[in-house]
Order: sequence, then C-alpha cells, then structure tokens
Amino acid sequence: MRLSERYPRRRAFVTGAASGLGRALCRLLATDAWHVGMADVDADALGEAANEIASLGGHPHPVPLDVTDFPAVQQAADTFRDACDGVDFVVNNAGIGAGGSFAETSIADWEQVLSVNVMGVVHGCKAFLPHLRDNPDGGHLLNVASLAAVAAAPRMSAYNASKAGVRALSETLYGELKDDGIHVSVLLPGFFPTNIDADLRGPDSARKMTRAMMDRSDVTADDVARRALTEAARDRIHILLSDWQSQIVWHVQRLLPGTYVRQLPRREAEIRARLSS
Repeated sequence: MRLSERYPRRRAFVTGAASGLGRALCRLLATDAWHVGMADVDADALGEAANEIASLGGHPHPVPLDVTDFPAVQQAADTFRDACDGVDFVVNNAGIGAGGSFAETSIADWEQVLSVNVMGVVHGCKAFLPHLRDNPDGGHLLNVASLAAVAAAPRMSAYNASKAGVRALSETLYGELKDDGIHVSVLLPGFFPTNIDADLRGPDSARKMTRAMMDRSDVTADDVARRALTEAARDRIHILLSDWQSQIVWHVQRLLPGTYVRQLPRREAEIRARLSS
C-alpha cells in the first residue's frame, strides 16, 4: 500500500476496530505488518479481532475503549504512542446508527448519537493531534462519516446531523493542519453490510429498513476499507465509493441542492415501497 510507503514505521490506531469497517481496515493494515491500536467498547469481540490481526501478520495493541470518555481516549492515545514510539495514522471510525422520524426520535437518542458519532471523533482528533505533530513524517487523520452527511434522507435526522458534523469538522481540520504536514480525510460511504443495526437508536421499522438497505448493497466492508486506504494515501479530503449512487448524490446535491432536497421525499417513498414489496 502507498500508505505503508509514506509511513514506513507503520503505526495506526483504529476505533470501532472489533467489527465491520474498523475490523476490515485493521485486516488490510495487518497484511503490511502495521502496529495497530485496536479500540472498541466490546471487549470480547475486540479480543477475537486482535487474534485475527496477529494471524495476518499485524501487531495488535487492543484496548477496550468508550470513545465518549475523553480522559480514557487520551490515555489510550498516550499509551499507544509510548508503546510504538509515535503514531502515523488515526482512524476515528466508532459510531452508532439511528433512524426514525424527527418527531419520534427522543432527546436521549439525539444525545447518545451525537456523543458517540461527533464527540467520539472530536476526542480522537484531540487526543492524537499532539502525537501527530511530533511525528517528523507528519501523519494522517481519517474520520469516518457517511454518505448520510450529504444525502440528508428523511427519517434519519440524528444520524444525518452527526455525520454532517464529522464532515464539517474534517474539512475544517484539513485547512488548519495542512501546514503542519498532517493530512485529513473524511470517508463518506453509503450502505454496506455491518452490524450497525444491532444497537441502532430508533423504532424497529428503522432497524428493518437499515438492514434491508445493507442487504441490497453489493459493497462489502473490505471494499470500503480498501478504497479508504487507497484514497487516503492520495491525500483525498473527501473519500467516496465509486458506485453510481454515491457519485450521483454527491454531484447533484452540490450542483443542484434545491432540486435535490425537493426530490428527497418522493425518492424515499419509492425506496421504501421497493424494499417492502
């Protein structure tokens, strides 16, 4: 991987590393013998993932971690830096799903989604930034958002807002950190199969819709991980998948935002009807 050539000491830290995209990213890094800090709130799954990474040739550094706890994130960052004498690549991937109309989304769900999806990323950036600045090779922050940051589909208000926040944060950091030699990317994938529906905030209907959308996808977590690492190595600020849906949403929303938003209710109704048939 070109990322390995840029950072020959190969030291990465990934949150949400026990499953889905986070685990897929760790697998790819392991094939190039990276030291991988693997953080996840699920300690049992994290142990299994760390064993897999070791079997692939990686050097796992597992740490049970709740990204909403900033002192714990800071301690994990310092511990990994000390163990590996620095850090090159940080992936803020941990997140939770949410669905349902705005009216039926509780304040508690809003607070939980923003705490994990936005503040979890803020905590990761804040804790690792001093260590990236100390790196003579610079470093890279990869923040995982979603196509939802752009698409703004109905019945996903909390999730959309949280991922839009990650996108805005990443774009801001790109400008602030460029002169320090620190690269920033934000990943904007659409639906692909993960276990995000397991702890999704919202009604059962939202969970079923999310699962149906994931099951329809031809994209895998490994596909997304490969795209993310390839494009990060090219210093892309916005990393999208190459599928037609992602490209259409991205370009139409940016070029014709009013038209795009007006078409959303009709398109969402068509999708729901198709999935329920």
